[in-house]
Amino acid sequence: MSSRYAPLILAAAFGPKFIAIGSKLFKSVKMVKAGLAGASVVAYSWMFTWEFAVIIIFSLVIHEYGHIWAMRAVGIPTKGFYLIPFVGGAAVPERAFASRLEEHFVAIAGPVFGLAQAALIYGLFVFYQHPFFGAVAAWIAVLNLFNMIPISPLDGGRIIKSATMSVAPGAGMTVLMLGIFAGIGMMFWLKSWVLGLVVLISLFELMVERRTHRFTPDPYLKRMPPGQTAWCMLSYVMVVVALALITYGCLSIPEARLAMSILSDG
Repeated sequence: MSSRYAPLILAAAFGPKFIAIGSKLFKSVKMVKAGLAGASVVAYSWMFTWEFAVIIIFSLVIHEYGHIWAMRAVGIPTKGFYLIPFVGGAAVPERAFASRLEEHFVAIAGPVFGLAQAALIYGLFVFYQHPFFGAVAAWIAVLNLFNMIPISPLDGGRIIKSATMSVAPGAGMTVLMLGIFAGIGMMFWLKSWVLGLVVLISLFELMVERRTHRFTPDPYLKRMPPGQTAWCMLSYVMVVVALALITYGCLSIPEARLAMSILSDG
């Protein structure tokens, strides 16, 4: 038998098996996503009520879809997003960011989608004066406002990091370290184990950034020019203020005030 036909014979013999294994892996990923989503519903139902669990899950889906939409808009392939019980969600890209602008755009897209969702429901509250709409708007606003805390890997931390790294790597590293100290302080103040997890991930990200800057020519990510950097910071402030105003506008509703308790474990 000629050796040139050997690859074809091997492909014919083992190809279907590899395809079957790949199909099973693909299905298992989908099962993992579905399992995590189901576990998230159960977790939030246990913490609150099943009605608010549905609201939280829907809000997280909209938020994470914002990240996915932004990734696709800049040409980053994605693996979709995962809902993580007690933590939130995570959109997973298939490649790293090519620039600080991409990093900022993807990071802020989730809160912007969340803001649009909260603003729409807040509009229904203003029009109908029904407390349910106000409570839902407040919960969605607070969830996204929490994500805008300037501690990496939260969206706010990534936004601030992309801007400060564009100014100077040293400034960006300083902001990362200050975010870690702030996160530790807030963790003890709010008694929040979720913030403890955020701090741990932030420490890992700081080490990655430090190692990358040490062994890779700077800048390893294309920086934003000063005009873009200023606009990115302004967009961060605008989203935070808008989310805070929606939350403040609903504070007359007891269920809306309860939304602030998601920042702590108690």
